[in-house]
Amino acid sequence: MTRAEAFEVVRPHGGMPSRAVTKRTKLLIVGELGWPLLDDGRPSNKLSRATTYGIPVASERRFLEWIGKAVPDSVHKTYSADQIASLSKLPSDTIEELAQFGLLDDRGGRFGFRDLASARQIAKLFSDGVGLSEIIRGVSQIRKWLPDVGLANVRFHPGPHRSLEIEQAGGRTDKNGQFVLAIDGSQHSPDELFGQAQFAEENGDIAEAERLYGILMKSDPSDASAPFNLGNLLREVARNVEAEAALRAATRADPTFAEAWYNLSDLLDAQGRPEAAIECLRAALEVAPEFADAIFNLALLLQRKNEYAEAADYWRRYLATDCQSDWAARARRSLKFCEMQIHLIASA
Repeated sequence: MTRAEAFEVVRPHGGMPSRAVTKRTKLLIVGELGWPLLDDGRPSNKLSRATTYGIPVASERRFLEWIGKAVPDSVHKTYSADQIASLSKLPSDTIEELAQFGLLDDRGGRFGFRDLASARQIAKLFSDGVGLSEIIRGVSQIRKWLPDVGLANVRFHPGPHRSLEIEQAGGRTDKNGQFVLAIDGSQHSPDELFGQAQFAEENGDIAEAERLYGILMKSDPSDASAPFNLGNLLREVARNVEAEAALRAATRADPTFAEAWYNLSDLLDAQGRPEAAIECLRAALEVAPEFADAIFNLALLLQRKNEYAEAADYWRRYLATDCQSDWAARARRSLKFCEMQIHLIASA
């Protein structure tokens, strides 16, 4: 499903979908056609942040199973090991070995259609001179960033000197995970364009990313994802006026986009515009009352304005959601300071 469709599924189940990964993110879903690596083999920005914050990562297929939109693979395990061997032209002991290495997913000695597709792909790689160890290394590299990925999700090809290359979404990686996504002049779906824009952004091609996000904004003004990403990108290169315009476009496209309000507030505060920043944080909390980062920042801005009573209320509200982190320790100190100021004012 598309990102927008996934968001519409999450909200009625009590979740708050987000286009960004923060320390408050509970789970990152990577799309079936999403690619977890940059061209130098490093994980993408979202996966890096997820790893840093210890956020679990799940595949789109797992997400679909959770919401009842797909039948779990275990229901489709209809092939025996001998049948897989016969249909893939691989020896039975090789099928057993592939299952042991996790390249095939058997359930009680039974395999599914995905396993048959994987076995046939492995047989083709064997015939092209790619060794089993090379295949294992290739899959292991991808699984560092996308745990549920398997041979049924990606396509492997023999590379130079019997090495392994991996193809998905129009490009290939080598065994080290180096990935190059070709961008051509052909027609692409919005999701494809969005992926290309993100890829350009993550690889430092600011002009190309800006161009692609601009195309998306014109083609669908109701989608807040493109202006949100563009605003964040432009802020990173100190183009603050344009960044503000893009983030405001994101909030117009989706007034419930709490992260857009939050990022806009942060930008305004950095420019010395605390009143406007406070209004943005209030807007974020109106649609996402448990948004802890927004609560923290709003308390801080109110304290700086000497509005100690309201700041104290927000510090207490923050501590109700976080009582152990370093941020919580700072919140406690700030709350104590605000309470002291309130007492001094009352005593004056």
